Amino acid sequence: MRILVLGASSNVGAALAEAFSLSNTLILVGRRVDKLRVTANKCRTASAAQVSYVEQDLALGISAVLQAIEGKPIDLVIDAASASSRYRDAEIDSNDIPRYVSADLLSRTEVMDHILQNQDIAPAVIFISTVLTLAKSPGRTIYTALKVLYAAYLTKIKDIRPDFNLLIVYVGTVIDTRKETRKPKKLASAVFKAFNNKKGKVFFGLSGIVYLVLFYLQPLLFHGVTVAQRKIRALLA
Repeated sequence: MRILVLGASSNVGAALAEAFSLSNTLILVGRRVDKLRVTANKCRTASAAQVSYVEQDLALGISAVLQAIEGKPIDLVIDAASASSRYRDAEIDSNDIPRYVSADLLSRTEVMDHILQNQDIAPAVIFISTVLTLAKSPGRTIYTALKVLYAAYLTKIKDIRPDFNLLIVYVGTVIDTRKETRKPKKLASAVFKAFNNKKGKVFFGLSGIVYLVLFYLQPLLFHGVTVAQRKIRALLA
């Protein structure tokens, strides 16, 4: 397969690229060329057929990405890019919002539109999302809204293109992007397995699953407490 990896200079993107390396051709895209070089070497060690990398900040455009994939049919897009993942709403200046919208939504849809318009068979897509998109997370509206919008865009493609395979990964654990831990490789292993099993979505991280369960149980718990309070008042009356 020829695989385009967005966000390959992050720890998560690098781990995913390495996990999918065996006998595949990889095009790595990221903001930090030093990290891309390290990731490319790891992919070669993992027996990738061919590896190239492109330094591109998606907030600034996609010209380098389009040049790198020109005339090269893409079989799989691994999208691990995220400019706003580390920031809560209060930490984001209003002047920076257009940059995050461009990086986390518009540039990615432009890349996908270009690929879909220039090859007959749609690529498969692995989109790294978060469980926070499935539950209200205080102070993370900007980050989750951009994830939700891009997932909706991909789902629309799936609805009209029967040849389009989509795997959405809901990450439910904190992965420190500033230092190397074992979590990215564990995530990459889970994603690789889910992709090969042709799954449409996968959850990663026990804490995130517990968070979702508690979120959706809230109305039932509230109702149960209300009923209990009424019964207690009736007994005491």
